Amino acid sequence: MKEFYKFIISSIILIFFIGCMSSPMKKYYQINLEDISMQKSQSFDLKSIDKILLVDKIDMEEIYNDYRLIYRKSPFQLNYYSYKFWIKKPDRVIKDAIVLYLSNKKIFNKVIIEFLEGEPDLIMKVRTNIIEEYDIGENWFAHLSMKFEITDFKSGKLILAHEFDRKKRLIIKKVDNIPICLSKILKEELDKVISNLSKKMK
Repeated sequence: MKEFYKFIISSIILIFFIGCMSSPMKKYYQINLEDISMQKSQSFDLKSIDKILLVDKIDMEEIYNDYRLIYRKSPFQLNYYSYKFWIKKPDRVIKDAIVLYLSNKKIFNKVIIEFLEGEPDLIMKVRTNIIEEYDIGENWFAHLSMKFEITDFKSGKLILAHEFDRKKRLIIKKVDNIPICLSKILKEELDKVISNLSKKMK
């Protein structure tokens, strides 16, 4: 009987071990607007703007503000990857990427995220409508839809509005490439925003 129990316990341990070994590993992703793999993205001549910019909280379509990466195979159904996650919720991931990129580029006198850091001249409001993988037939796309608004802090006047809805096809169909393609789209569109803003601020 003891041998039988030993056999049962050993079998349970073995099954548990095999299950752990065969489970997919969790992966965590972020948006990075300065990665070297994006050097071939469309470039813009970004001129400095003598203003303090406050990047406001990102307004996010609620269903997309989930730690899990989203994919869809039709316009009628969203799906969530079980082992693919953002390092933070997408609203934070996007805001952190924008703030870091603009700060490092030194386009503005200062880029801030709250009023405790000083009084801004401009406020950037961002709305994210869609951030996902979109599979169409045999092709995979990174799909990003956003709207930027930049207003004058004192007057509240809208200075610039920029909206886009873009899909970028993955050359290699691999989930790891989705955040890279999303980053490329965001970088190109953010550069358009800043380029157009610098022209309006003359």
